[in-house]
Amino acid sequence: MRIYCLQNEPLAGLGAIENWISKKGYLVTTTQVYKDNHFLSQDDYDLLIILGGSMGAYEKEKYPWLQLEKDYISEAIRKKKHVLGICLGAQLIASALGSPVYPHTVKEFGWCQLKRTKKGEFMQLFDSFPETFSVFEFHGDTYDLPQGAVHLAESNACLNQAFIYENRVIGLQFHPEFTENMINQLVETFGHEWTDGRSIQKPEEFVDRSNLVEGAHALLFTLLENIDKNYQQELRENDTKNGREGKYDIKT
Repeated sequence: MRIYCLQNEPLAGLGAIENWISKKGYLVTTTQVYKDNHFLSQDDYDLLIILGGSMGAYEKEKYPWLQLEKDYISEAIRKKKHVLGICLGAQLIASALGSPVYPHTVKEFGWCQLKRTKKGEFMQLFDSFPETFSVFEFHGDTYDLPQGAVHLAESNACLNQAFIYENRVIGLQFHPEFTENMINQLVETFGHEWTDGRSIQKPEEFVDRSNLVEGAHALLFTLLENIDKNYQQELRENDTKNGREGKYDIKT
């Protein structure tokens, strides 16, 4: 599977996703869209991953490349690509699907307990996710659920934490890809901006929590494996239609 990553700022890299890609032996290409607006052809990848960023999806005047990125995401969805958006990436997907993105009434910083929705229980790509799970949050914006999307998860402070569209486009408001080092870098860079709030933890409450980081990574790898299985199944079905059955194997 060929993977294409859109990175929106230096601190928000692939993190643990890179470990999964390396283990699978897949190819990944990354465009740092904050300084390079030349995107791959839509024919040159199979899975598009849009990473997070501290800017708002609606700040197109301040960050004009956001509109180019959103247009690219819209085209990827039209072309039936597999798409995974994280935090800002999820908001850009929601915007590309016609939903508003806006500042939330609260901010979520730190480890948060999410609840899977009843509909999420029956979605193939969210298969094996527990009823409740802990994830790392770092956001102040939210979005309306896109029309036709299925609501997958929520928290007490933020309703729309995850959604899926057409069984191939997934938006996650949280950060399952963050490593301990990435969390420490966030504290160094943004810690002075944090204020008290009911969903804002102090750094000492969320750093050095290796058990929670490992749990989040396990959920991430489960999701990526489900995406991979879905992609491989599509290849098998296409081969069967074209008389080339057996060329691709599903990895379990």
